[in-house]
Amino acid sequence: MNKRQVRCYRGWAETGGRYNIEVFYTLTEGYRIELFTCTECGEIFVVDFENPNYDGLSIQGIVNATSCPSCGCNLKETIQPYPNTFRTKDGLIGHFSPSPTIPASSESIVCEFFEIV
Repeated sequence: MNKRQVRCYRGWAETGGRYNIEVFYTLTEGYRIELFTCTECGEIFVVDFENPNYDGLSIQGIVNATSCPSCGCNLKETIQPYPNTFRTKDGLIGHFSPSPTIPASSESIVCEFFEIV
């Protein structure tokens, strides 16, 4: 599985009494690049839904027989939209909703995630 660079914004979540958990999110305005996570290990993935091969497919259909490169789990069973669902380094599952306010482009960063193709 190859990695892909994605322009993201940084957010701060809380879960299980822990605060300032760094999460990343993309803007979906006009783009169909979405982030997902493996809830078993927390690895983050990018999916480009502009890919014509994905027309009409759900994320479970796209990852049908794909294993997570970090933990080996079948992604069909463990994949969830990120950062709506995220896993902390100590194994807590949390949820985050980005602000509807679009940040300035100067606040964006480039992150690199495994691309599901």
